Amino acid sequence: MSASKLALFGGPQAVKSGNIKLFAWPIITREDEQAVLEILRRGGMSDTDVTMEFEKEYAAWQGVKYALGYSSGTASLQCAMYGCKVSIGDEIICPSVTYWASCLPAFSLGATIIFAEIDPQTLCIDPKDIEHRITDRTKAIVVVHYLGHPADMDPIMAVARKHNVKVIEDVSHAHGG
Repeated sequence: MSASKLALFGGPQAVKSGNIKLFAWPIITREDEQAVLEILRRGGMSDTDVTMEFEKEYAAWQGVKYALGYSSGTASLQCAMYGCKVSIGDEIICPSVTYWASCLPAFSLGATIIFAEIDPQTLCIDPKDIEHRITDRTKAIVVVHYLGHPADMDPIMAVARKHNVKVIEDVSHAHGG
């Protein structure tokens, strides 16, 4: 087998640019557009009927009794932190690799973010790196189920119970995962 040059040094590209629309964000379908137009045309921007229907369908899909809709995942995480009484002087533990929205809402509540290492296989928070980061100011552990990979929750929950710390799960990368 002959060795070819790397693309970096003038060889052929392994991945060719193709459909640039593949990387366009956000992904908006014709169905999405029609749903928005329907709400606009009936003047329902301040109504809650669509949100309440979404909450009902989402709760059923997840097999739970309740679901709450928010304007964004970031807003839902901030609400979860607030619900866990995260405030000035408190700390949350968050994985060192995540989207900024997983931990940044803590700042608006006056808390400090303590980063924990990730598991190199799952890219989720490493359960073995959490406990030594807990202090008397730790209020919550934020677990991110990253890129569709579920974090190893059993040991995380055991540490949380042992230290009476809340666990907030960010599933924005793993709905249904």
